[in-house]
Amino acid sequence: MSRFAAAFGLLAVLSVASAAQDHQHTPGMTHPGAPVPKEGGQAAFTAIAEIVRLLDADPRTDWSKVNVEALRQHLIDMDEVTMHAQVRAERVEGGAQFVVTGTGRTLEAIRRMTRSRAATGTPDQSVRMSAEEIPNGVRFTALAGNPGDARAVARIRGLGFIGVVAIGDHHAPHHLGIATGSMGAMHGHE
Repeated sequence: MSRFAAAFGLLAVLSVASAAQDHQHTPGMTHPGAPVPKEGGQAAFTAIAEIVRLLDADPRTDWSKVNVEALRQHLIDMDEVTMHAQVRAERVEGGAQFVVTGTGRTLEAIRRMTRSRAATGTPDQSVRMSAEEIPNGVRFTALAGNPGDARAVARIRGLGFIGVVAIGDHHAPHHLGIATGSMGAMHGHE
């Protein structure tokens, strides 16, 4: 009987191995009941994929004006400024001033992003922003809408440069505007 059990076990193993060889994976294939990833893997790629889905879903999309490459360039700028810029913070009355410097592509990105961000500010004017070009970078100033509000001033100083730049819910609509061509010139990516 043990030979029978061994032979049956071997047959079962060979059957499973044969089935595994016959099982082919194809792009987009999922297993029933298996979780499906929601992220595209890389942040910039995922942001672009989301915009492409929105453009495809909107029958009013004017494809002659769409420029997803401009959005890609803007996302590169965001990465350059976030990851490669050098930032020195200085306290000023009512907020902070950030000396943001870099070289090459980083310097260009600093200038484009700070100019754009200072121009948009915050809708509620809780933070007023300005950008002044200096050699190798920008002097970016962020002041509380009410300079006497100690909490608002502390918020700016606590957020630091990149936190101030990230304030608000404007980034996703802003990215859609770049991709649709309605904001490309503002960022120098046409």
